[in-house]
Amino acid sequence: MDRSLPSIFQAWNSIENLSDESEIQQLARHDLAFAHPYTLLKIHWDISDIQPYSGLATNLSSNLLSTARQRKKELLSLNPHLLLLVEIRYRDAKYMSAQNEGKVKNWWEVGYYPPDSPYWLKDKTGNPVIGWGEDTDGDKKIDKNDEILNFLIDFTNPKVQELIVKQAASLNQSGLFNGIMLDWWSEDFATSPIGVNDWSETILTPEAELKARLSILRKIRAQVDDDFLILVNSNMRQIPKSTPYVIGIFMECYKQDYDKGYNLNQIKQMEKTLLWAEEHLREPRINCLEGWRTVTDYMGDGNTRIAERNNERNLQWMRMITTLSLTHSDGYVLFADDSAIPSPDHLHNWYGFWDVNLGRPIQKKAVEYKGVTGLFVREFEKGWAVYNRNSTKQDVSFNVLVKGVSSSILHLHHEIPAFDGDIFLKQNDEK
Repeated sequence: MDRSLPSIFQAWNSIENLSDESEIQQLARHDLAFAHPYTLLKIHWDISDIQPYSGLATNLSSNLLSTARQRKKELLSLNPHLLLLVEIRYRDAKYMSAQNEGKVKNWWEVGYYPPDSPYWLKDKTGNPVIGWGEDTDGDKKIDKNDEILNFLIDFTNPKVQELIVKQAASLNQSGLFNGIMLDWWSEDFATSPIGVNDWSETILTPEAELKARLSILRKIRAQVDDDFLILVNSNMRQIPKSTPYVIGIFMECYKQDYDKGYNLNQIKQMEKTLLWAEEHLREPRINCLEGWRTVTDYMGDGNTRIAERNNERNLQWMRMITTLSLTHSDGYVLFADDSAIPSPDHLHNWYGFWDVNLGRPIQKKAVEYKGVTGLFVREFEKGWAVYNRNSTKQDVSFNVLVKGVSSSILHLHHEIPAFDGDIFLKQNDEK
C-alpha cells in the first residue's frame, strides 16, 4: 500500500460544507470515488437523438474523450492516489412510460431503456416495478407519488448481462477508469419491490438472482484486465461466492431509524464483515465502510444538513466509524447522511479529522488494547488510531507523548469516550 491513511471515499454525491472549493478540488480530496462517468470525468455513454438510451450504449462518447483525459490529469495532479469507478446499473434504473417520454424537453431525458423493452422486470400484471426512489414529497415512504424513481431490471436476461459486460469492457479499454461498482449486491435473498414491507415477496427467486449475479461477475472478469477493480455494495453482508471476482465491498451500513445511531450488534457486524472482506477478497482490496449520521430535521435544507453533521453527536459517530475502519482495515471510509431523508444520498461534510496523515499501518488489524474487549488500537508510521465501541469510557497509555487529534491533548495518557475514537500523533511526525 503506497497511500497514507485515513483514506476517504465518495459514494455518488460529494461534499456540502466546502463551498469555497471547486468541484474538482472537492472530488480530489477523496482517494476513491464511484458515480456516473459524467460526474467523475465529464464523459457520458455514447447516446444521441437517434439512440438516446444509456442502457443500450456500450461505448463512451468519443467526442468527450479528450475532455475526460484532461480532467483525469487535473484530478491526479491534485491526488495521485485517486481511484475512479463507474457505477454500472444492472438492478434498477430510470423508467419512463411512452406517454411521459413523449413530453420530455430534451432527448437525453428519457429512461434507461425504451418503455417497451423486455429488459424491465415486470410484476404479475405485466407492469414495471419500482425498485428504488427518493422520498421527494417527504411522506416518509417511497411510492409512485415521488418524483425520483428507478424501476427494476431483469438482470437474469442474458441480453441484459451482455450489455453490462460490454459496458465494463469498454470502461476497461478506455484507460480512463480504474473499475466499476455494482450496487445492491446480495447472495442471500432476492430483490423486493421497494413499496413492499414484507421482503419475502419477490419477483425473482433467490436462486435465480444469485445465478445471474455470479454469471455477470464471471463474464465481466473474463473481459477485463486482472487489475480492473470490481466493487459491490453488499451492505454488512458477506459474499463468499463472489470472492473470486470482487476486489472490494462497499459497506453501506443501513440503520432502521434515521434519528438514531447504530446499536452494538450492528457495530460488531461492521467489524466482522470488514475483517472478512480484508481477508478473503481479491487483491488489491478496496473495501469501503460508510456510516450514516443521525438526522433531526428530516426535510432540512443544505445549511441545516451541514450544521447537523457537525453537532457533537454526529462528530462522535464520525470518529467512531473512521477509527473502526482504521483499526480493522487498510481500506476507505465515509461518514454521510442517512439515505432515508429526501436529499440526494451520501452527501457529506469534510472533517478536519480526515486531513490527518497517519502514514501506513505498521501493526496488524483488530488488536485489542491490553485485552480490553471492544477497545482497539493500531499503530501507523506517524501515530495510532484508537476505537472504543464500549458503552463506557476507556483509558489508553502510550510510551511516548502523543497528541489527540480530536482532544488536542498532549500527554502519555488519554481517555476515549464511549462509542468514540481518536487519532494520536507522534510528535516528531505531527506535521
